[in-house]
Amino acid sequence: MSQDSECQTFPIFLLVQPVRTPSIFHGEAGDDPSRWLKEYERIAKINLWDDTMCLANAYFFLKGTARLWYENNEENLSFWEKFQQQLKIVFGSTELIHKTS
Repeated sequence: MSQDSECQTFPIFLLVQPVRTPSIFHGEAGDDPSRWLKEYERIAKINLWDDTMCLANAYFFLKGTARLWYENNEENLSFWEKFQQQLKIVFGSTELIHKTS
Protein backbone atom coordinates (compact mmCIF):
# COMPACT_ATOMS: atom_id res chain seq x y z
CA MET A 1 0.00 0.00 0.00
CA SER A 2 1.35 3.43 -0.83
CA GLN A 3 1.61 6.17 1.72
CA ASP A 4 -0.77 8.38 -0.28
CA SER A 5 -3.64 5.91 -0.01
CA GLU A 6 -3.27 5.68 3.77
CA CYS A 7 -3.70 9.38 4.30
CA GLN A 8 -7.15 10.59 3.38
CA THR A 9 -8.36 14.12 3.57
CA PHE A 10 -11.91 15.14 4.22
CA PRO A 11 -13.39 18.48 3.36
CA ILE A 12 -14.14 20.70 6.32
CA PHE A 13 -17.28 22.76 6.19
CA LEU A 14 -17.30 25.79 8.40
CA LEU A 15 -20.65 26.88 9.63
CA VAL A 16 -20.79 30.62 9.35
CA GLN A 17 -23.63 32.08 11.30
CA PRO A 18 -24.96 35.37 9.97
CA VAL A 19 -24.55 38.38 12.22
CA ARG A 20 -27.80 39.06 14.04
CA THR A 21 -29.03 42.59 14.53
CA PRO A 22 -31.03 43.87 17.48
CA SER A 23 -34.06 46.09 17.09
CA ILE A 24 -33.71 49.86 17.10
CA PHE A 25 -34.21 51.75 20.35
CA HIS A 26 -35.76 55.20 19.86
CA GLY A 27 -36.23 56.29 23.46
CA GLU A 28 -39.85 57.31 22.87
CA ALA A 29 -42.73 56.92 25.32
CA GLY A 30 -43.54 53.25 25.74
CA ASP A 31 -40.02 52.06 24.81
CA ASP A 32 -38.64 49.89 27.60
CA PRO A 33 -34.86 50.17 27.84
CA SER A 34 -34.58 47.03 30.00
CA ARG A 35 -36.42 44.96 27.44
CA TRP A 36 -34.32 46.39 24.61
CA LEU A 37 -31.07 45.78 26.53
CA LYS A 38 -32.10 42.19 27.24
CA GLU A 39 -32.68 41.58 23.53
CA TYR A 40 -29.45 43.43 22.66
CA GLU A 41 -27.39 41.28 25.05
CA ARG A 42 -28.94 38.06 23.71
CA ILE A 43 -27.93 39.05 20.20
CA ALA A 44 -24.50 40.24 21.37
CA LYS A 45 -23.92 36.80 22.89
CA ILE A 46 -24.78 35.09 19.60
CA ASN A 47 -22.52 37.52 17.73
CA LEU A 48 -19.71 36.94 20.27
CA TRP A 49 -19.50 40.61 21.21
CA ASP A 50 -17.66 41.43 24.41
CA ASP A 51 -18.51 44.52 26.47
CA THR A 52 -16.28 46.73 24.33
CA MET A 53 -18.05 45.61 21.15
CA CYS A 54 -21.47 45.96 22.79
CA LEU A 55 -20.72 49.59 23.57
CA ALA A 56 -19.17 50.28 20.16
CA ASN A 57 -22.15 48.78 18.31
CA ALA A 58 -24.91 50.30 20.46
CA TYR A 59 -24.75 53.62 18.60
CA PHE A 60 -25.87 51.93 15.37
CA PHE A 61 -29.06 50.63 17.00
CA LEU A 62 -30.15 53.94 18.50
CA LYS A 63 -32.32 56.40 16.56
CA GLY A 64 -34.11 59.65 17.26
CA THR A 65 -34.09 60.81 20.86
CA ALA A 66 -31.94 57.89 22.01
CA ARG A 67 -29.22 58.60 19.44
CA LEU A 68 -29.21 62.30 20.27
CA TRP A 69 -28.85 61.41 23.97
CA TYR A 70 -25.92 59.12 23.15
CA GLU A 71 -24.19 61.73 20.99
CA ASN A 72 -24.57 64.36 23.73
CA ASN A 73 -23.28 62.03 26.47
CA GLU A 74 -20.81 59.78 24.68
CA GLU A 75 -17.81 60.94 26.73
CA ASN A 76 -19.61 59.82 29.93
CA LEU A 77 -20.56 56.42 28.51
CA SER A 78 -17.10 54.87 28.37
CA PHE A 79 -18.10 51.45 29.74
CA TRP A 80 -20.89 49.07 28.73
CA GLU A 81 -22.24 48.88 32.29
CA LYS A 82 -22.36 52.68 32.51
CA PHE A 83 -24.21 52.86 29.18
CA GLN A 84 -26.81 50.35 30.38
CA GLN A 85 -27.29 52.12 33.70
CA GLN A 86 -27.67 55.55 32.13
CA LEU A 87 -30.00 54.31 29.37
CA LYS A 88 -32.32 52.87 32.03
CA ILE A 89 -32.22 56.05 34.11
CA VAL A 90 -32.77 58.47 31.23
CA PHE A 91 -35.46 56.49 29.44
CA GLY A 92 -37.35 55.32 32.51
CA SER A 93 -36.71 51.64 32.83
CA THR A 94 -39.69 49.88 34.39
CA GLU A 95 -37.12 47.62 36.09
CA LEU A 96 -35.60 50.59 37.93
CA ILE A 97 -39.02 51.97 38.84
CA HIS A 98 -40.01 48.66 40.45
CA LYS A 99 -36.73 48.38 42.37
CA THR A 100 -37.07 51.86 43.86
CA SER A 101 -40.75 51.55 44.79
